[in-house]
Amino acid sequence: MPQVSLSTSTNFDGDLNALVEDQGTSLTVRFDLDEPAPEGGLRVYVDSEVEQIINRLDLPRFVASPTLENIDLASLATNFDNSGFAVTIDEGATFGSFTINVFDNPEPDSFLPETFDGRVEAMLSLRMQAEVDPADQNDITGLGEYTVDASAASSTVIFADEVSQLTDEPEPPTPEPPTSDALQVSLFTGPGYLIEDEGTVSAHAFLATNGVIPEGGLVVSVDAPELSEFDLDSVSVEGGEIAAVREGGFDLRMTEYTTLVNLAIADDGEAETGETATFSLVAGEGYEITEDFSSGTFNLVDTEADIPRGAISQPNQTIPTATNTQISPENPTFSGSGDIYFDIGNRYLNEDGTYQYIDYSEDVDVYKVDLSAGDTIAIETFEVEGNPNPFGFGFSSNMMVFDDEGNQVQDYSSATAAAPDKLFGAIDPFDENETDSYNEFTALKEGTYYVAISGFSNIKDYPNYQDNTPLYDPFTTGSGNGDNWSFGNYTVEINLLTEDNPRKTGTPTPPISNPGVTEPPTLFLTANPATTDSQGNFTNAVVEHVEPDGISSVTFNIQTENKIPEEGIEFVLNSN
Repeated sequence: MPQVSLSTSTNFDGDLNALVEDQGTSLTVRFDLDEPAPEGGLRVYVDSEVEQIINRLDLPRFVASPTLENIDLASLATNFDNSGFAVTIDEGATFGSFTINVFDNPEPDSFLPETFDGRVEAMLSLRMQAEVDPADQNDITGLGEYTVDASAASSTVIFADEVSQLTDEPEPPTPEPPTSDALQVSLFTGPGYLIEDEGTVSAHAFLATNGVIPEGGLVVSVDAPELSEFDLDSVSVEGGEIAAVREGGFDLRMTEYTTLVNLAIADDGEAETGETATFSLVAGEGYEITEDFSSGTFNLVDTEADIPRGAISQPNQTIPTATNTQISPENPTFSGSGDIYFDIGNRYLNEDGTYQYIDYSEDVDVYKVDLSAGDTIAIETFEVEGNPNPFGFGFSSNMMVFDDEGNQVQDYSSATAAAPDKLFGAIDPFDENETDSYNEFTALKEGTYYVAISGFSNIKDYPNYQDNTPLYDPFTTGSGNGDNWSFGNYTVEINLLTEDNPRKTGTPTPPISNPGVTEPPTLFLTANPATTDSQGNFTNAVVEHVEPDGISSVTFNIQTENKIPEEGIEFVLNSN
């Protein structure tokens, strides 16, 4: 049975084992074994006493661009309150490690400020199966058999928003040496559309990992053939400087591990019809390129009206920035691809010139729909294959409908509703193949309405479910509840239901799987609806909206007049 020891280190330039948000520092977690991990690998568990502290790490970015050694990325799972995690060390390995960035959470935090704001010390400790709390036993499973090295069972990590919060000076552990002299550089860009008459400012985030930035900075080359489409006089850089500008590109000197370049589209007076601009990393001295995250492309348009119908571009988190579906009786269907995920372009300019970034747990996508009294729209989201979710399940959406004053005009609707054409479709938010969501809304009066789509848990009292009022305010950026374990890419379809565009009902195929049945049984169907409220009052009807402790259902009974064949019988139950 292997003995496991735990150590942590950060790249903070100081005497503390600290993660500082405004410096974009990173944490390396390392496990050492006194003998090779057994067949199938060794699953180990690390916990702390600080609720949600793991969400102060940049899990989405880590999953998208992981830095790890002898660790199975797919094995990463957090416990119920996100105070700890479990991972699997590869079979035959005597150590495993991974490096993850701190997440720059906007302050003040409305969800859990005692964890996400200011200085927080978290002691990470190895735990064995017998030490898993009952509340975590559904999330932390399959731990291996191992013992814990008592001299290396725990390690303390300090989280802070800025360096000034690091006032104490405990003795830090010895940091791990870099695994390579060559830094890995990645590039993330956004938003997808730049609007000339609005002077949209593009964001270019350069991320350096797996090494140490040399004194004097790291010079990274960027190829940008359409650079002339941008206002170079307005460029600003956080965490570095523009070292040189040349025809079709520029050189960036990175002095921080995360460097942000803000570059506005130029108002050149020329029509930008179908034009794009691409920025790509170019190989250079002292660094290597992360191929999967080495470039970004922008679509250039003159006005917001030039964005093609069905194109969804960030930011669209509020009523003023909503995506216009342009639905009408003549064009009753809107469809597009969106995401509830971190996007460097999903940001809002503050009055002081800084930006507010929307993280994946706060993200909401809003869609504008103009309706007449009595109009009904059907809203459906579809899971996209390969979503980058480390928790082991797909994207489940929460749908809310607001009027133009921001009043919620329909109760919370989640992924538990199957579309009418998906008969008896099992909807399970923990199954990435069964997370398509469906909702309908009927306008009581003529007006403009807004469909807000977010992750499943974006409600006030999750996971209590008794209060389904959304914490989200459709006029306030970043007002999602910050506790969203369902995120990723999705496609959405919104249909105005008309005679020419009816509801999808789906028609079952007549059974063809009863060959050789010479004397089929005669079937009889009865249906018994029933609703009971919390006081035990009973009525023979199915009620759509019942109080929290009420139950409403219908029971179908199928009986036969004669014998059912030994192999069973297939039949169709249809409805109007």
